[in-house]
Amino acid sequence: MNASLGKAGACIEEAEFRYDFLHHHQNSYDYQVAVYFEDATAVIQKITYNAVTNTFTEFSIPLKYGIPIFRHYQTDSFDQLKYWFENTDKSNYLNVHVVQPLIVSNPYSSPFLRAAYGISNTFTAVDVLNRWMWIFEKSRQSNVRVVAFSTDCDSRYLLAMRLTTGFFAKLDSTSITNPNYVLSVNLTKKWSGYFFMKTRQVFFCL
Repeated sequence: MNASLGKAGACIEEAEFRYDFLHHHQNSYDYQVAVYFEDATAVIQKITYNAVTNTFTEFSIPLKYGIPIFRHYQTDSFDQLKYWFENTDKSNYLNVHVVQPLIVSNPYSSPFLRAAYGISNTFTAVDVLNRWMWIFEKSRQSNVRVVAFSTDCDSRYLLAMRLTTGFFAKLDSTSITNPNYVLSVNLTKKWSGYFFMKTRQVFFCL
């Protein structure tokens, strides 16, 4: 991935969400609204070393409240490296995050690669939900309003979507409805009898 990005004059570190680049991208293409995509693909397990940052990549990145820890595998200790090789899972999936700008004058605008990092597929639906809320807030600080999150049909993603939209699921102790950024759905009378999601959402799920 870094080789492909390098040819385009860009670079990315594992688990870096590149907020400064997102803000620059938003200014360059003049958009305020976007859809966020997250998906994972299987990869061959292989550990690599970045001499510039002194970090080892493609170990499974640990999550803190659903957010991958940036430069977690950075060390000058051989014993620490040996411990990681003997006790830490290697990544068997690459999780990729992409932002798709929504621009009326340019409906075919190119997406922006936000982040990529290795995982071992042990995350939970709550991890996903926490990550989406964090991404929503951080994107808003870069003047990008995320109106929807999109991913595949993994059961954990689907549960996070149900918790987000209130579709036959409810969070016991946390509310994600922020009155300052809520979107409203205006239903026709024909839909009101079978539209089971809340009509006020912070973002939608695709």
